[in-house]
Amino acid sequence: MSHTLLPVQKDIAYGSDPAQKLDIYPASREQSGGAPVVIWVHGGGWRNGDKDNRSGTALCKTWSQEGIVTVNLNYRLTPAVVHPAHIQDIAAGVAWVQGNIAKHGGNPRRLFLLGHSAGAHLVALVATNPIYLKVHGLTPKATLAGVMPIDTASYDLNATRSPLVRKMIRDAFGTDRAVLEEASPLPQARKNRESCPPFLIATAKQRLEAVQESQALDKALPSSKLILQDYPGSGQLAAHGQIAKDLMDLKNPMTVQLLAFVQKSRPTS
Repeated sequence: MSHTLLPVQKDIAYGSDPAQKLDIYPASREQSGGAPVVIWVHGGGWRNGDKDNRSGTALCKTWSQEGIVTVNLNYRLTPAVVHPAHIQDIAAGVAWVQGNIAKHGGNPRRLFLLGHSAGAHLVALVATNPIYLKVHGLTPKATLAGVMPIDTASYDLNATRSPLVRKMIRDAFGTDRAVLEEASPLPQARKNRESCPPFLIATAKQRLEAVQESQALDKALPSSKLILQDYPGSGQLAAHGQIAKDLMDLKNPMTVQLLAFVQKSRPTS
């Protein structure tokens, strides 16, 4: 039976704050045991962005048509909140989806995270630092079938050199090096290596700092692959924007690999 005519479920609360809302885009077709599920986490420097942005809604519609239940997740933003509020929201959203998505045609044992920029940092952090999911009685490896962080230079918040990104980090996380390490996916992956789920990381070649951090994260993880997307003639900012747009291009080689990572996945045990 086709699911193409089922409506998107909008503004479902996963917490008590008005920002703690998510949308569910049903998969285009039923699947035995339920469809794989992808939670999309938008970027915006931990202070901007919204699930209702045109790019996010377009991505969710595109991926749902590929037979994936797609969840568009909002979270609280700086300056209204600072760390750990953002990542606590991601963990709470994951827990809500894991406990409820079967009612929407999804398989809770085939749950994936996808995020761009600051969203990439957040999906990588919730998968490498187990303290956030532990609050909900969950662990990263048993809960997440895979994680897809796209193009961020913030896997190590203590090492990021860009002045603009450093200001965003300072505003959202403060300056305490111990706090920044706890909030950094790269050192957390090294510390908690055996409890991390599989990763498929993508980064634009033109983003040299992002490439270096992505290569380090790929090396630190027990199960990971790194895709380097080339945008000849593009500057770093243009490449950062284009890689996000490419997530909606079903013929793009990166997107083909990401979708295969989801669609060919095995359920978590």
